[in-house]
Amino acid sequence: MPVQRGSDGRWRYREVVQKPDGTSERITGSASRFDNTKAAAQKALADHIRRVLSPGVIPQEDEVPTFHEWFKGRFWREWVVGRKNKPSEVRSKEFIYECHLKGAFGELPLDEIGTGEVAEFRASLVEKGLSDKRINNILAVLSKPLKYAVECDVIGKAPRIGLFKVERPEIVAWELGQYSRLLHAASNEADEWNAAVCLAGEAGLRVGEVKALRWREDVDMIARTITVNIQSCNGVVTTPKGRTRRTIPMTAKLHDALKRLSVVREGLVVRSFAGEGYSDSQCDKQLRRICRRAGLPIRSWHTMRHSFGTHAAMFGVNPWRLQAWLGHKRIDETMLYVHVAEAHMRELPEVVRAAGAAESDPDRRVIAMLGARGKILPRAEAVTEETAAIARS
Repeated sequence: MPVQRGSDGRWRYREVVQKPDGTSERITGSASRFDNTKAAAQKALADHIRRVLSPGVIPQEDEVPTFHEWFKGRFWREWVVGRKNKPSEVRSKEFIYECHLKGAFGELPLDEIGTGEVAEFRASLVEKGLSDKRINNILAVLSKPLKYAVECDVIGKAPRIGLFKVERPEIVAWELGQYSRLLHAASNEADEWNAAVCLAGEAGLRVGEVKALRWREDVDMIARTITVNIQSCNGVVTTPKGRTRRTIPMTAKLHDALKRLSVVREGLVVRSFAGEGYSDSQCDKQLRRICRRAGLPIRSWHTMRHSFGTHAAMFGVNPWRLQAWLGHKRIDETMLYVHVAEAHMRELPEVVRAAGAAESDPDRRVIAMLGARGKILPRAEAVTEETAAIARS
């Protein structure tokens, strides 16, 4: 090998160069001690070869691209497009680059972006009052193109980024009584919206997965299972988050909600009268309406997914089984629901306990208990000024 690392850790090169006059010359050397990398040794070798073949000619340095040229050029084509980043990831990278990275690093050559420049940039984000999580997201988008430039031997090394240690916020989920009220409110809406709420709360689907669910490919009414194969985000259909297909058993409540749909079992499950899917804004508007009808604070569709995971953990589900139902890549994501359930344990209503007692299989017991949540009678709670205002709005 012309370039290899020695026993002392230094990158060195050794090569035999054939000259135009037929003679040969053996050349050796090493990378600079200030940049002891394979890329630096390869560059030193190329420069040495040029000096041997063209004595007296000063070799010109290869021009290092600016951050803008690299980010919008090779990195974007080979990493973002070539690795099929999801539309949400693409939009996030574009937004962060235009709003934060372009002005700070756009005109700088890649080899001039060091740890000091990154530290100064991080300090400017702190001074703007951005949250630690937001700053970490921005720094992560900065880190990827720099590390990829090292992999492509464009620069010798990437600066140390230094992310903040951020504690994940606690999961927000509906309490059992609140979730029952939400289901009662949804049952008074159109059948497709009742089904959408049940898919999110009874099977833990994300709203994008609810919008993209298809009858023939994803729903098995005989086996009573839902298979998540795709999702829809801003009109673009992609694989689910984590690119993980999963199958979830139906609760009795979800099965009944799907049976109520008076449509031919083809195409999308949740769709308009014309057979078309709903937009993100339409889904959000409808959920706000359901929350108001239930007299509850307005929360997102994801709160119902959180409720599914938290209630399943409260009912004693095996964490590994819950991981498969939710489609998590790592078990530590699933354990967040277990920790929340343990920290906020409540006495289970009799109707839920009775549903679980009728099943001997652990998974079926949890599914039966999840399906019984809708049978909890909404409490006649005192209407506060806040709840009354929500219901009137």
